[in-house]
Amino acid sequence: MTIKTFFNKAKTKGITNIQIVKTVHNTGQIELINQELETFEIANHTRYQIKAEYNGKTVKISSDYLDETILDTLIMKATYTDSIYQDDYLTNTENNNQVPEIPQIELTNELKLLKELDEVRKDYSEISSLTLSYLESYEKKSIINSNGVDIKTISHLYEFVPEIIITTPSGVTSYDKVYLKTNKKDLNMKENLLKDINMALKQSKKEKLQTKKYNIIIDSTVMTQILSKFVEMVSSNNIRQKLSCLEGTINQSIFSNKLTITEDAKNKDYPGMAEFDDEGTPTYKKKIIDQGILKTYLYNIKEAKEQNHKSTANGYSKISTRNMYIEPGQDSLDKLLEKLSNGIYITDCMGSMNTAINTNTGNISLQIFGYIIENGKIKCGFEPSIMTTTIFELLSNIESISNNNTFITRSVGSPCLLIKNISIASSEKE
Repeated sequence: MTIKTFFNKAKTKGITNIQIVKTVHNTGQIELINQELETFEIANHTRYQIKAEYNGKTVKISSDYLDETILDTLIMKATYTDSIYQDDYLTNTENNNQVPEIPQIELTNELKLLKELDEVRKDYSEISSLTLSYLESYEKKSIINSNGVDIKTISHLYEFVPEIIITTPSGVTSYDKVYLKTNKKDLNMKENLLKDINMALKQSKKEKLQTKKYNIIIDSTVMTQILSKFVEMVSSNNIRQKLSCLEGTINQSIFSNKLTITEDAKNKDYPGMAEFDDEGTPTYKKKIIDQGILKTYLYNIKEAKEQNHKSTANGYSKISTRNMYIEPGQDSLDKLLEKLSNGIYITDCMGSMNTAINTNTGNISLQIFGYIIENGKIKCGFEPSIMTTTIFELLSNIESISNNNTFITRSVGSPCLLIKNISIASSEKE
């Protein structure tokens, strides 16, 4: 069923407003394990998010298709729900119909390149397994409604993930890294693979940490995962339900004045590029934390109406972000290591962030992996350990911020952070 026919059917059934977010994903993925092709897939998928107003009530549903049964389900939901929530529907948003069509994906050259990269295994007897993954993804999002609105935005990304398993007499070490870019050339696959092999070899030699406070560097990959939970802390939905440790802290200095967190969804150089959120609210560049001061919570239309606020264009499937990041500093990673001098460099973590980071209290208890740093140089890896801190301590003890900005998701990115006096507990396992 076409969208026009769908809207006409909705009108005959008494639906007074209806709006569709149509998302088309075109993805191609390759996974090569020791020269063996495990995955070679090109897929195209369309998803519809539909909201409609019936008898003064707004209801929502998601579907892989459009037909009359969807409209009947919307009416049934509105009939039997007690909520009288009424949403906003776009009326005068500027059309953006010049967005190009999503290109077809062709992975022949990428498969050839991965097979060439796999040859590097022959130069390292310690590598027992090498997995090379490549992903190419395009997303086109359209918002169409019964008021005549038809707006579009498109984004794309390229991802390279090498996973290296090193086997030595002392044990097995697994090392992986995510590279996410909007320009395929920026993946630098061969250069990054060789760098990661070197890092994996260094991590395969491990020492046990003493339980004490350390000065640490948190790698951008780990910091990105922590920031994903920070997004929940500044979600207005969690604030309203008193489920966030940041309730009541607007315009307060709560973190280091070296910390500024920005969301810039319109930045085409970052993978979360979006002209508008899933509700059609135009995105804009904003500071969430400005020199340690919390400037805003994040709102979708529903929470904005509930709390007498404007939407901050963070209405996706849940309140979320696109291209949110910590503002980079001036130092290279090598300079951070030099400044650290003696401490630890955390490059990975394990476990569910839902249990490792408590958004209600801000407490953090995270299993970590990485390197012991002596005199500004990597000495060796360390045995799995536990970092225990709070979001307030972690982001208040910042000494320096690196000049890189790494994304591993569309939502958030981060540089590396040098942080002082964080408690690290050695694993009890021998």
